[in-house]
Amino acid sequence: MVRKEDVAHIPRQIAEQGLARLMMRLPATRATIRAAAASQPHLYELCGAYGEACAVLDRMRKDMSADPAIVTEYEIICAEIEIDVTRILLGGR
Repeated sequence: MVRKEDVAHIPRQIAEQGLARLMMRLPATRATIRAAAASQPHLYELCGAYGEACAVLDRMRKDMSADPAIVTEYEIICAEIEIDVTRILLGGR
């Protein structure tokens, strides 16, 4: 089993926030995603990327001067990560 600590380049807090956000967005997968993230470093990395993308998206949505095209781009990135996670959980890595 790979420990989360072994994935050094992802701040643990960001990955955990991403994991929490994914569990909220994909409620039917909550138990599965937590177990899979604990044992699959690539999925844990994806949680980190999701956490970072969501954090940026949240900040841009609050910033009235944010470029709408970039906001849309981050919305797409977040949706694509959700799809990737779903595929991984279904075994279609």
